[in-house]
Amino acid sequence: MSEPTFLGLPDAGQAAQLALICAPYDLTSTYGKGADLGPRALLQASANVETWDEEVAVDLEELSYTVRWPAPRAAFATLPPEEMVEQLRALHDEHLDNGQITLGLGGEHSVTYGQFAALHARYPDLAVVQVDAHLDLRDTYEGSRHNHACIARRFLDHGVPLVQAGMRSCSREEAELVAERGLTVWWARNIVGRVAWQREILQTLVGRPVFITVDLDGLDPSIMPATGTPEPGGMSWFDVTGLLAMVARHCRVVGADITELAPQGDSRPSEFLAARLAAKMVAYFWPTGALSQPS
Repeated sequence: MSEPTFLGLPDAGQAAQLALICAPYDLTSTYGKGADLGPRALLQASANVETWDEEVAVDLEELSYTVRWPAPRAAFATLPPEEMVEQLRALHDEHLDNGQITLGLGGEHSVTYGQFAALHARYPDLAVVQVDAHLDLRDTYEGSRHNHACIARRFLDHGVPLVQAGMRSCSREEAELVAERGLTVWWARNIVGRVAWQREILQTLVGRPVFITVDLDGLDPSIMPATGTPEPGGMSWFDVTGLLAMVARHCRVVGADITELAPQGDSRPSEFLAARLAAKMVAYFWPTGALSQPS
């Protein structure tokens, strides 16, 4: 079976402007499984996404792409999470050192740390935007600090400004941490269908390079059911794309990822949504394919 490419376009290899780093990993998921199948499903669906973006008026065919997978893939899927994130960090480092933008495709949300660590080493003043249904602020879960439920806590460990949007579920431990540290959480119940909040988050982001991580369960399960934990309620397509477009207009986005697509049964609508979101990210953030390196 041939490897799918992004948008059905030829793989440009080392000459590519944007590298899609696939992370087929689902070891720490605790409810619905299948996120390890997400990267391939997204790429396959992307072949049916128009390369012309009607909103931004750019043709994504003008950029060049490459798709990279960890090797060997079967061994990667069984790595302890601590080793998994280090392998992903090395893979992102390789492409960042080559002057390429990286767009991560998960996999469960634990995979995000590898890309984040590679970017934070280059941009010490990095800020993070997290779209998610869950806070992911546990210090450890099921014996690991790199469980999917801990990714946002690892952001805080590095002292980065963090914007969390779309949340509608958390543990008592996480609620206490939010209160203790005075963290601002943009709960879905307070933002869905509104736009003013999008301007308010710019106070945290403007002037900083930004990394965006989208856990697809941040969207409402009525439009995005193929995730491991489809929490009721959530953001609409236009809630999420409106946020991303606003950040793109006012900030420099240096990396992004999409996680937690878990194909199941006839999940083509979810797979296509994820693929379309990946295309929108490229159109919003990197319409010329140019990424300035840190000085």
